[in-house]
Amino acid sequence: MIQSLDQFFQQARESVATFDAWVATFVPDAIADHLCYKCSSRDEFDGLRALFETDSTYLYQSIISNRRIAIIKFLAPIPSALGDIWFLELSDQKPDGSQESGFDHVEMYPTGGTMDALAIELEAKGAVVEKVVRPHHTTYDIVVQGTFKARIEPDALVEKIKREEFV
Repeated sequence: MIQSLDQFFQQARESVATFDAWVATFVPDAIADHLCYKCSSRDEFDGLRALFETDSTYLYQSIISNRRIAIIKFLAPIPSALGDIWFLELSDQKPDGSQESGFDHVEMYPTGGTMDALAIELEAKGAVVEKVVRPHHTTYDIVVQGTFKARIEPDALVEKIKREEFV
């Protein structure tokens, strides 16, 4: 379990480096939006959230699929091959208890066109792309290494939050 922000950012940079190696191979026409860390327990979520409460630009929390999701804007970005990553999606344990701790994905969105077109483009380049339909949204996931993924969304997470939660 991550105990400090230094440890968090060290592991985050390692995950982004893995993503960057994937980007070098497939060269998606996309912008990196955020990094996702999934927690295996309520205590882990509360602990990581507390670390960021005094060391972030802001923290916004919502309930999505019956669990807490916090969106945290870093004080400084994590550089990536598809642009600076300013946001963390911190995900509490799923209601069924099936989630394991760790960095889960870097989410990206197309610079032009649709997420469907980007998925087709990446498949044509040899990426194995899986369409994932969830109750609250659909994504395209590409396994980068192990269980770590590149995830395609139609637009930035902050835009989705403004559109769907501030109405």
